[in-house]
Amino acid sequence: MPVFSDRLCLVQPSSEYQITSHQYALALTFPYLIRFLELDQKFRLSLYVEGRTELSFSRHLQAEQPHFVLITSNTATFPHAVKLAQIAKSEGCYVILGGIFASMNAERIATNYPCFDKIIKGAPPAGMFDQFPLDRIVEGRRQYDIDFEVGDILDLPLFDCYRNDPVCYEITFGCVYNCSFCSLRRIWNAGVCSHRSVEVVRSDLKRLANRQVLKIIDDDILQSPHILAACDFRSSFKKVIAETRIDRVNEQSISVLKEFGVTHLIMGVESFENEHLVSSLKSRSGIWTKTVFRAMDLCARYHITARPVLQVLYPGMSKNYLQNILPYIRDWTPTNNIEVFFSFFTPHPGLDPGKGIASNLLTNDLSDFDHLHPVYMPDGYDIDDVKKILSDYNQLVDVTESVEFNPYVSSFGKYKKEFDLFFN
Repeated sequence: MPVFSDRLCLVQPSSEYQITSHQYALALTFPYLIRFLELDQKFRLSLYVEGRTELSFSRHLQAEQPHFVLITSNTATFPHAVKLAQIAKSEGCYVILGGIFASMNAERIATNYPCFDKIIKGAPPAGMFDQFPLDRIVEGRRQYDIDFEVGDILDLPLFDCYRNDPVCYEITFGCVYNCSFCSLRRIWNAGVCSHRSVEVVRSDLKRLANRQVLKIIDDDILQSPHILAACDFRSSFKKVIAETRIDRVNEQSISVLKEFGVTHLIMGVESFENEHLVSSLKSRSGIWTKTVFRAMDLCARYHITARPVLQVLYPGMSKNYLQNILPYIRDWTPTNNIEVFFSFFTPHPGLDPGKGIASNLLTNDLSDFDHLHPVYMPDGYDIDDVKKILSDYNQLVDVTESVEFNPYVSSFGKYKKEFDLFFN
């Protein structure tokens, strides 16, 4: 049981790898707690953003002398979170880890990483510093109608932005929008969703209006029609990036998105091979291909920049897959109002890894690419096939003129024993 202290340090670790124009900052550690802690005058908060705070982490801790250090982590930043936690422990701090990666892998982290004193699984309880939980893994509970707005922390150095691109995302309830469908919300408590009122969203958008770009973190913006109808993005932002399922793109949906100010639309293409089009709609490649191109054409007609996301490595793919799809995507270039994102297959730690074959493991390094980094090579491949995939991928980047969003890859990284536990 830690001794009560009013000094807390919120820590945002970085990743070694950043895509030039597609690296968006996350809201910092435990934003739901920030509101609570700031309203309670007895707490003194400090912030450390790795790579941005001028002092080294050790010197920052020595200057601020916090008792509690709260670290957030996604997949890519977890190695850095471990290093920062070890430094904090050496300075005598009590270290708390939170975030989606921690929530999905809490038991494994608790067993294998003693540098974390507490691991928050889900939404952190607001009163945890008044009545400190005894269990090492703290089960957070869903909160409804939370008295918290993203705007509450924008005037403080607690909402990190990358090149004027804010991301309304935090570990308690997903994002700033009142959406009924979002995988970030569905992670906790068997799909229970929390909701935000239109008034709160309007307030947040007003406070965000001094930013040039807004990215909406949501599996499907079209599942939030009441927010689209109530909020006009056009007068506030130069660029509004949203996501939807490509099979939902039709004349009506695109016209709605255009009317309310969406300028860029992210859509998952997945694959052009039948074996990997698992739903009934996608089971016939010909139909799926037509669906993809119809969506591209509609975006271009309504002057919405399409951002298709295409998987380029996954178990079972043919060795010539990337060459075979060249005719499909040769014209998918920024000059044609399309910005292509390529995604390598990566089983998510904490989920079913797709029954990957151990001998096919390419890398388990979480620090470089996150979900852009392959873990398993397809069955039947050898190292020469892997090299060919890299060459073909780099060719696709050239053909589509998309290096701004897809960095060239020369190798798939190295195997790191310390991350075995997330892939077994």
